[in-house]
Amino acid sequence: MTRTTVLEVQAAPASGVLLGGAIDTPAAGDERPDWALDVRGWAIGADARAVAVQGTHEGQRLWRVPVDVARPRTAAEHQGAPDDTIGFHALTGTLPLGPEFDVEVSAVLETGATAPIASVRGRRAPLRSSFEPRRSPLMVTTLGRTGSMLLMRLLSAQPEVLVYRPHRFEQRIASYWADVLLSLAELAGYIRQIAPPPDVDDPAWWLGRAAALPWGLRDAAVQEWLGGDAVEDLAASCQQRIEALYDRIVATTDTADAPVFAEKCNLRAAGVLAELYPDSRELFLVRDFRDMVSSILSFNAKRGAAGFGRAGSASDADYVSSLGGWATGLLRAWERRRDSAHLVRYEDLVMDQERTVAGILDYLRIDAGSRTVAALRAHIDEELPELADHATSDGPEASVGRWRQDLSPDLAKHCERALAPALAAFGYE
Repeated sequence: MTRTTVLEVQAAPASGVLLGGAIDTPAAGDERPDWALDVRGWAIGADARAVAVQGTHEGQRLWRVPVDVARPRTAAEHQGAPDDTIGFHALTGTLPLGPEFDVEVSAVLETGATAPIASVRGRRAPLRSSFEPRRSPLMVTTLGRTGSMLLMRLLSAQPEVLVYRPHRFEQRIASYWADVLLSLAELAGYIRQIAPPPDVDDPAWWLGRAAALPWGLRDAAVQEWLGGDAVEDLAASCQQRIEALYDRIVATTDTADAPVFAEKCNLRAAGVLAELYPDSRELFLVRDFRDMVSSILSFNAKRGAAGFGRAGSASDADYVSSLGGWATGLLRAWERRRDSAHLVRYEDLVMDQERTVAGILDYLRIDAGSRTVAALRAHIDEELPELADHATSDGPEASVGRWRQDLSPDLAKHCERALAPALAAFGYE
């Protein structure tokens, strides 16, 4: 069975930053029975030494490896090579990538500058398992401060949808096990069973994230099983844990059972869950990303904390740049799954409830008659006072377009630059 196929390897145009560089492996037409990509090549800087090579996918870095492989023959062919150590090797998994993917491979110079070497375009098989679930997920794919809590409370009022105590817990059971699966299925991790890192006293040594990417095993059949059939078995185990926990929730609480369970999902989890559950449903919840930034910053100030990933950025501008990468990833995911998903805009959810609720119910194949829609709208109105502590504006009307008053002109311009593709694609000026 072929799980990863390389469709094309395209050399980057010469930039003058490199004396030379190339990918030797893989080549177009290469096929693998596991979800893996083995990238090998070389790079020589022109005015500064190439010290590392990195692979990026949809703007996010996948891996970075040192230039530490001796390539004497290739080095001898290029006057100006610093020495024989010009080669690199990266062995990485393809499950976190889209069904069809492009990986940009670039050299990193000792000055910090980067220079493209080549791109690898490929295709991977979807992840399937032998498990037959009795419930399927309804994924609310979004970030935060987009109205997700309100949407989850709305869904909880529908008998056909299982939601476990929204607002109090905002559980992520399926996301938890999806991330466990992807962590265990990452090649840098599962190969550590046979090729452990030097520091096995590190409690997280089995993840392999603190050590250099490994070389492949000499026993190819063993590695291919670890990255193929064994991953499918892991997927079935994770699905069993999801089902078992929901069985327990239904059996020991006042929660009514239903064939669909709804949860918020991050992009990483939503992608794999959509593959494992062919009958799944997905709501992409978006909000004017500038209003989302305003709400995040206000909510963090209200709580006195740096949530939603803000703690990892040195400034608000840097944080917006990181959100730009996330928004682009959300847009790419929507483009891949839009035929099977449904788009919900926050503005419509709070300003045009009847039409928005009817659209959601129609997508879920639930009776969207006027009585059902009216009951759900009444439920939303009842829930709004309980969500007051979660709010950072004076009501739905005030929350739409708030960025014009909340953001400084510089930060607003930075938002528009970083978030421009997603703003345009989802219909925001």
